[in-house]
Amino acid sequence: MHSGTIVATAVLAPWLLYTILKINKATHYLQLNGYFTGRYLCWVMGNLTRVMSWLDILPLLSLALLWLQPGNLVYFLWGLTYLIISIGLYNTQRQTGVKKKLVYTSRVKRLLVLAGLLIAALCVWAIQSLWLPGIHVETLLVLYVTSLLAWFLLLLANLLIWPLEKAINYWYYQDAEQILADHSTLKVIGITGSYGKTSTKNFLNRILAARFNVLATPESYNTTMGVILTTRTRLKSTDEVFIVEMGARKKGDIKEICDLVRPSMGILTAIGEQHLETFKDLANIKRTKFELIQSLEKGGIAFVNWDDENIRSLPVVPGIRYVRYGIMADDLDYRAGSIQYDARGSVFTICSRTGQKGVFRTRLLGRHNIYNILAATAVASELGMDMASIALAVRNLSPVEHRLEMKRGKDYLIIDDAFNSNPIGSKMALEVLSKMEGSMKIMITPGMVELGSRQYELNYEFGRLAAEVCDYVILVGPRQTQPIQDAFKEAFYPPEQYFVARNLNQALQHLNDIVKPGSIVLFENDLPDTYNE
Repeated sequence: MHSGTIVATAVLAPWLLYTILKINKATHYLQLNGYFTGRYLCWVMGNLTRVMSWLDILPLLSLALLWLQPGNLVYFLWGLTYLIISIGLYNTQRQTGVKKKLVYTSRVKRLLVLAGLLIAALCVWAIQSLWLPGIHVETLLVLYVTSLLAWFLLLLANLLIWPLEKAINYWYYQDAEQILADHSTLKVIGITGSYGKTSTKNFLNRILAARFNVLATPESYNTTMGVILTTRTRLKSTDEVFIVEMGARKKGDIKEICDLVRPSMGILTAIGEQHLETFKDLANIKRTKFELIQSLEKGGIAFVNWDDENIRSLPVVPGIRYVRYGIMADDLDYRAGSIQYDARGSVFTICSRTGQKGVFRTRLLGRHNIYNILAATAVASELGMDMASIALAVRNLSPVEHRLEMKRGKDYLIIDDAFNSNPIGSKMALEVLSKMEGSMKIMITPGMVELGSRQYELNYEFGRLAAEVCDYVILVGPRQTQPIQDAFKEAFYPPEQYFVARNLNQALQHLNDIVKPGSIVLFENDLPDTYNE
């Protein structure tokens, strides 16, 4: 075998393995950041210690040997170094684990193909250089910098492929638009809010399914592309109602979905401080959520949570009928009252302005779940269902996964509220915990994120409330939970009653050490992988 072939193989094969591992990990975090270049770049720059490792120094040290002992031996040391750090990176990724794995969608595959072509072009150039006699320091340096900056190489690939992705998305949009146009009798119900969207969607789906053929966007498919995917792959000619959850991270997101599906009914569950990193302030959140009501067809119906002061402050859209629901406010069309909680769930009544009344029992916990059921009941009632039929469907509702979901531990009760906590939701979860009877009330939490300039203040307030309710608190992440720790100190919460864990695994191990039979354990929020410390 030609010596150039041996050298090129020794140099490139281990280097390629390491670079591919880094590219794959970078792709995962690009996907977690919604493929948004700016958001991904901000995350990378804020987490340089995670995207680069001290192991990256080792290949550079092997290059330093060139000045001490030039020769082909350096190439093999280089290759051996990359092989060692590849094994180290692989083991680290496997041991660390992730909550949400990389999904190899068509978009991801296209992105990886383009990144692969860029790397392949670099390999061709490197092979041509390494084939020639001599020591090629500049070639090794270029390869080293490329692997070191692999996360930025993926950023380049994402920028290059953006025009193609935009064209593909536009074609998908037009195709979904045509499918919806062919379903001229389809009644579209839009749902948005700072919290409660998914639960309300699921509850409404279960209730309406007793009378109508219903399609709802699955899981948290609440982006434009999620709605397009649902329309193109799941909508059937026999469907009568399409329930569309609408999420947003910036102004115009909800309007874009509404322009596609053209809802005749809209539910506004609540408006609060969430995703402040992108919205910046509450005013922008209010304007964005209001896009659903503004987009309703003339003669449409807006179902609004009238207990929410931010919703009450919104202007009235002419030509739209408003149906107001709530528990405490005046002038309500649908009101829930006589609320009671026990170990089996919740019991309450719902009365309409027209005199309809029903007694509702559900396994679900929390005041916010009552609001969600109340919204779904109002819609179902306006579509012609009677209270008895609605109450029967509500009795059979299952908790939405990780949203105040009751579970049984070995000899204690778990309240799983680990999905995407927010200031209002966390307060309601603590309210539920305070009303439960148990030998010990324990909370495990990493705090809340994406709250912008108010992150410290809102987590501090969360800590203050937790100190009043919890007998013991396990905090996940020393840096992330610092505001809660400060609140505990200010409230003179005993240091022996809380523990700061490095990660969730350590938190669960500590729980096993301190939990007592008959305890109630609240899991409040579970941060995405981008927030691991």
